[in-house]
Amino acid sequence: MAQIENYSVYNDRMRRSMWDKAFFMDKVPGTELIIDYGCADGSLIRFLHSLFPAMCFIGFDIDPEMIAQANLRRSENTWFFSDADEMLRMIDELGIERRRIAVNFSSVLHEIFHYDCDRAMITRLIGQIAPGYLVARDMMYASDDDGARVSDAATERIRQRLPEYQLQDFERQWGSVSIRRNLAHLILKYKYTENWKRECEENYFSYTMEDLHALLDPAGEYAPILSSRYILPWCRYDAQNRLGLDLGDEFTTHYSLILARKNAEGTISLNAGAGC
Repeated sequence: MAQIENYSVYNDRMRRSMWDKAFFMDKVPGTELIIDYGCADGSLIRFLHSLFPAMCFIGFDIDPEMIAQANLRRSENTWFFSDADEMLRMIDELGIERRRIAVNFSSVLHEIFHYDCDRAMITRLIGQIAPGYLVARDMMYASDDDGARVSDAATERIRQRLPEYQLQDFERQWGSVSIRRNLAHLILKYKYTENWKRECEENYFSYTMEDLHALLDPAGEYAPILSSRYILPWCRYDAQNRLGLDLGDEFTTHYSLILARKNAEGTISLNAGAGC
């Protein structure tokens, strides 16, 4: 795994699109504790805490340096851990009902799949927490034609606008930018020059929706209450204004998903035919 060369730049990049990353906060009613898995330096938690200071927040990240940075600016009702057992003990100490907990995965799942992290541990951890909600927001390419090509004019435009070394590095790793999936992949990462080696090698489109559900909810204990796919607005704007490319509407680069724990009993469905 290529190391992060510049933590300041890396975390500044992660702080972008905070409002997009906070999309779920009005959609998980009754939640009292947000657990941010892959919290990095805690930027999202600080942002959410500024909006909801009465709520509790826990950040978890496997990188101790990130957690050290997060703890330097820790606020009331926020805690940060790089040890899962310590985090679980804190959850128990808080005494919050598990149905009032939401676990959030923001821009981290593509890294979990790309770097082949211990996914069984993540599934097990979710089972131990048993939260009321699971939230995910990340990059994922979706198209009816995964191998679609772009026009020669679009390929030439990208070769004119981007440094030759970036194109060579990227195409050596991922293939020709004349393939739309590859070009979308490059557009998402080309600006991150300070940590370019790491970013170039990292697969932003490293898993499918089926992979995601197998990781988060293999037993089928949750139901989706929100699921959307889209091109991130800043990406569309950047492609138009810096690269002169209209991304169109035939693929997406991101998704948002909220899963709610199913009630085992005590509720009556209003769906047509339910209970007949």
